Amino acid sequence: MNKASFASILLFVVSFALRAPAQEQAQPMSPQAMPMRTGVAMGHEHNMSAAVPITFDELETTASKLEKARRATEKYRDVLAAEADGYKAIGPDVPGMGIHYVASHSDGFDVEHPDILLYEKNASSPRGYDLVGVSYLLNAESDSDAQPKNPPFPKSLASWHRHSDLCVFPDRSVKSQLSEDQCKVQGGQFTALTQWMIHAWIWKDSPAGVFSPKNPNVH
Repeated sequence: MNKASFASILLFVVSFALRAPAQEQAQPMSPQAMPMRTGVAMGHEHNMSAAVPITFDELETTASKLEKARRATEKYRDVLAAEADGYKAIGPDVPGMGIHYVASHSDGFDVEHPDILLYEKNASSPRGYDLVGVSYLLNAESDSDAQPKNPPFPKSLASWHRHSDLCVFPDRSVKSQLSEDQCKVQGGQFTALTQWMIHAWIWKDSPAGVFSPKNPNVH
């Protein structure tokens, strides 16, 4: 993906997420907090028959990936290091999500190089910000379960979301009920469907789960 198209996608995804978040889907707990019993999806009530099975290997692999992400983003606990590597703050400070620092480009999903860093304001921190999580974008076809095909995290643990028919204006305001022609007439940029998106709260635990769309502990 070239830099221009990546920046365009991020603008659509981040701008819309900050102003009109997608409907939050049920999220299970993190692998570390998930009881070792079958048929139960934690963090939200589910019909037992709807649970997606999870293997020990998937739990172990997911935990390993998240640990790699923590090691790789340790340096970004200093927000100046993130800025030096090309991450730039986009949008307001949103309760439950914090401030999005977006990468300047992407070469596709890489757990050690998240597309977005999530920060929370904290006056007691040296730079005034705490790194609380990361966010990834994924370019993939939809599967029959309305999730991406072959996602990098097991579907039993992580639910991805994306947005459709978005019109973004020069002031970064967003409308979602315009046709492509209506959007262009009003001076906006239209996208029919964004990439998949997911948050991973690897630096501040979320009681709703490590992959929850929002973290109730982020204010």
